[in-house]
Amino acid sequence: MFDQLSKQLMQGGSIMLPIGFLALALWWLVFLKAWEIWVLNHAENKSDMLHVHETQGWQNALSKEYLTSRSGNEELDVELARVLVDRHAGYVEKGITTIMVLAATAPLLGLLGTVSGMVDTFDVIAQFGTGNAKGLASGISQALVTTQSGLIVAVPGMMAGGFLYRKANKLRRRMELFLSRMERMITNKEAQA
Repeated sequence: MFDQLSKQLMQGGSIMLPIGFLALALWWLVFLKAWEIWVLNHAENKSDMLHVHETQGWQNALSKEYLTSRSGNEELDVELARVLVDRHAGYVEKGITTIMVLAATAPLLGLLGTVSGMVDTFDVIAQFGTGNAKGLASGISQALVTTQSGLIVAVPGMMAGGFLYRKANKLRRRMELFLSRMERMITNKEAQA
């Protein structure tokens, strides 16, 4: 297994090093962001929404900020809720764009390796003609291996980035729903008083 992997890395040439570093960075960020979203989703209290002051995690942070900053003016409080959700959800979404950019960069590095391999192939043809099959195969092999490697990094990376984006977006909607419910409860309590 490792012999085949090292052979493929050698066939891909110098472009395989940046593709490998890109893959490591990409998956490091994916795992960090997945852990962060998992912690935020599971740190909240699943109890009744009426116990606002007993909540934990992002619900606690949002409710404290909202309660200390609200003005009593309905329009201003709605805008405050939007700003708070944008701030907290922005923190959750931070880094997902970087993951998507890294995933989109991988096939471009593979394409760079493809061009490099084809240039090597044409150099062999110019120097020896088409009679040097080993030289031709080496350049073509480099072209195909780097293309394959770029796609192997890119496709799962894009899928992971899309998955994390959907999870972060779902968490944003839950934050919006939480603050709108909290505002309705506060309005109802003030109306009853």
